[in-house]
Amino acid sequence: MPPEKILIVEDNEDTIELLSELLKPEGFGVSIARTGPEGIELAKKLLPNLILLDIRIPIMDGFEICSKLRDNFYTSHIPILVLSGICKETEDKVKGLELGADDYITKPFSNKELVARVHAVLRRYHLERGCNPLTELPGNPAIEQQIKSRLSRGQTFTVLYSDLDSFKPFNDYYGYSKGDRVIKSLSRIFIDSLETTGNKDDFIGHIGGDDFIYITTPDKAKPIADRVIDKVAFLSKKIFNKKDLERGYIEITDRRGEIAKFPAAIGITIAAVTSTTTNKLCSHLKISDSLAELKHYGKSRPGSIFVVDRRGGE
Repeated sequence: MPPEKILIVEDNEDTIELLSELLKPEGFGVSIARTGPEGIELAKKLLPNLILLDIRIPIMDGFEICSKLRDNFYTSHIPILVLSGICKETEDKVKGLELGADDYITKPFSNKELVARVHAVLRRYHLERGCNPLTELPGNPAIEQQIKSRLSRGQTFTVLYSDLDSFKPFNDYYGYSKGDRVIKSLSRIFIDSLETTGNKDDFIGHIGGDDFIYITTPDKAKPIADRVIDKVAFLSKKIFNKKDLERGYIEITDRRGEIAKFPAAIGITIAAVTSTTTNKLCSHLKISDSLAELKHYGKSRPGSIFVVDRRGGE
């Protein structure tokens, strides 16, 4: 497993040096941003596991940085530990927490306390979200919580469940390292679809392997699915070797020594279920069962496909 990454957004060189000396021996990879805009850009690029954020930072203060990080899907899930010498007042702490900070520590801080708080925030984060270590997207606990929360608020929403077609043969043929790169690319395709087609409060989760969940509003479901299918078609042309693309298939030898041919192309099946006040999908388990049934049907059809459950919807 690669080391967990911590981004320090701080302009004081002495504090930067101290934090680096404390965190690197703990096994963390440390990156530095010395201004607010730089911190936001590095957070999007690196997707760190934790951000240590100073309130008094040039160009953009910590409160504004925190707000912008929470408003962007790339960074909205990253825990933030605020460092400040001005957080003695309750109203400052409350403001930071309301904007999405996960914890505070006041300068000057105890070295042991700082390290302990970093570990505590990360432990809580991993327990609550169960993030996938490959894509850093929220895992099953967060997916379940998102669905339950929307159901409890009586929202109308659509859950998209995607699964790549013929991905196991691809892994067997090219190796799991290349397969992991494909999964990372697929996660970026979903994130791109959120930024270009989705809503601000849409949610993307990674169940595991090549299975992803996207939660959106009903009007966005088809445009998102169409975009993802188009992007996967483009990705498929890039991930196969030239000779395999030219002959149109790959060959896999099974355990019995028999050779099977598979198309040199990867498609995607996307199943969609909409929860409304009329279709009686009143639990995340019923939604999961409906999605699994739709996905099974979709994968029986050739090529990429978007399958919608219309049995109880409006």
